[in-house]
Amino acid sequence: MLFFAVFCGFLAENIREGIKDRQHVHEYMESILNDLQSDIIMYKSGKDFNAVRLQMIDSLIIALNTNTIGEQDYYRARQLTMGSSIIAPTTKTYEQMKSSGVLRLINKHFIADSIASYYQWNNKFDYWSDLQKQRISDVIGVNEKIFDATVFYETLKQMQPGETVTSNRNVRLISTDQKDINAVIMKYQYYYGMLILMDQRMAIASAEAKRLTDLIKKEYHLK
Repeated sequence: MLFFAVFCGFLAENIREGIKDRQHVHEYMESILNDLQSDIIMYKSGKDFNAVRLQMIDSLIIALNTNTIGEQDYYRARQLTMGSSIIAPTTKTYEQMKSSGVLRLINKHFIADSIASYYQWNNKFDYWSDLQKQRISDVIGVNEKIFDATVFYETLKQMQPGETVTSNRNVRLISTDQKDINAVIMKYQYYYGMLILMDQRMAIASAEAKRLTDLIKKEYHLK
């Protein structure tokens, strides 16, 4: 009888621990869903940001090739060096799950594997973001070959949040040498290619985040 009582007590404790573990996992899954939703919004914002930059580069390269540089082109060249769509997926909940051992409590291994795969793949954004920063740095370094620094400075002072330069007064390049212009176009097209690469990577990450979101909602009956 004593053995049976001890056994029942042990069994009851295991049941309580199992319930507690499932509740713990459920709470973390809710947090993971919030992180994934934030990531999806970030990917959309990054794609919209890049679309504007791609259009600016298109217009600027056309102007350089046709020798029709205007103030708007100076604005584009200056704006393109001010910020980028650096992508940093939210990893807080995932890191907490790893450090606390919650990942081991997920009894549906295909879900644990899917979560780990998503975050491991997204670690590559650190490298791609660094490469994007380098492309912008290259553009900054080559702009001085042909663009007038004084006009750049005046353009910068005219910039206001949410506004663009509306005038298109005649401005000049300090060099119309084809080698200089080619060097500038070369750096911008590398930047253009990097933006396209980032768009492709964000599209893959966004699709995976949506797939993982649907999977977690279905398996854990979340909304």
